[in-house]
Amino acid sequence: MDYRSILLISGVLILLVCATVVVAYLRKRAIGIDSGVLSTCRSRVYAWWFLFGALTCAVLLGTIATVVLFGIVSFWALREYMTLTPTRPADHRTLVGVFFLLTPLQFVLVGVDSEWFFQFFHVESSFVYSVLIPSLAFLILPATIAVSDDPKFFLERIAKLQVGLLICVYSLSFAPAIMTMELHDPAKISLYAPEIQAVDIEDKVLKPIEDVVGMQNVNRENEGTDIKEGDKEIVDSSDKLATVPRDDTEKATDAQLKSPTPHKKTHPVNLTLLFVFVILTQVNDVAQYFWSLTFPKHKIASNINSNKTSEGVALGVLTTALVAVAFLYFTPFANWRQAALAGVIISIMGFAGNMTISAIKRDQGVGEYGELVEGHSGVLDRIDSLCFAAPVFYHYVRLCLNQ
Repeated sequence: MDYRSILLISGVLILLVCATVVVAYLRKRAIGIDSGVLSTCRSRVYAWWFLFGALTCAVLLGTIATVVLFGIVSFWALREYMTLTPTRPADHRTLVGVFFLLTPLQFVLVGVDSEWFFQFFHVESSFVYSVLIPSLAFLILPATIAVSDDPKFFLERIAKLQVGLLICVYSLSFAPAIMTMELHDPAKISLYAPEIQAVDIEDKVLKPIEDVVGMQNVNRENEGTDIKEGDKEIVDSSDKLATVPRDDTEKATDAQLKSPTPHKKTHPVNLTLLFVFVILTQVNDVAQYFWSLTFPKHKIASNINSNKTSEGVALGVLTTALVAVAFLYFTPFANWRQAALAGVIISIMGFAGNMTISAIKRDQGVGEYGELVEGHSGVLDRIDSLCFAAPVFYHYVRLCLNQ
């Protein structure tokens, strides 16, 4: 962990302490403040403490621990979701496969070493976990339910299972995938080495070899075997290099281009970027909530979420974008525009997650997911914005770094 990570974690810790003190003070001196608002603030602060502590412990232990943490959260969220959406006995076999095969497999692919995976399967692990659920699981699940010989509410059962798998497992898995990305150096130097290596190989190795071999052929034709001693060493060395056919050299170059850069050790910027992503999603939730309370006039969808207003969401997007720019130092983004757009994306997708999960709850007639599973605090209510923002943010970062 570098000084940037330490600085970021320390700053978040100080903010959490201040938020806890302020909420405790307001609860004792609750003059003119709605008790429901204070209760919501208190629950959010407690959730932040849990999330901050778990995430800090995970990143200190490494990539595998972080992936395991998000895998447990994903399993927990999927359990809450399935408790909310009743299933039929014929679906139990399919649910076992979803919980104990697909969910672990998705996070194993996220956490596996990409170099080993490529050498063994000749395909990048990021490609596999990006298409596993939407391309394969979504086609297999309807078939497994169909062979259960229970056609009642078939389409509804499939839709519920696919939506839960998409939100709770697939989308959330892109959050720990940030830990395994190849990111820029803190000095904004790209670590996408294959393209650079390709240029170096072509310009610094292959071309000089071709020049030397061509010179050798000309000398042999014009002067026979009369070669200077100094040139003989060059020719001898070039002969060794030239023994490899051109086609084989091109294949080796192509293989090197396709081979992923190993990430045996997570780069510190991965840690800070994951922290920044989680912080921005939480900042967006709070900003949209309080701005909507401040400007409560134009409700977006009062039957789905009575708190969200057009002004609140717009100001929440602006707030998140400004905070993202403020965190530019801790990210691999090249300029403030990329950071601001990242904040806008997180805010919009976080809003989409809040509204979607709220709609599911209203459809099933419940208030909090935590009410369904005794002893649980409703993890799906806390990670709805994370689930929707994670895959879009992940691909946005890759797009920025690939420019």
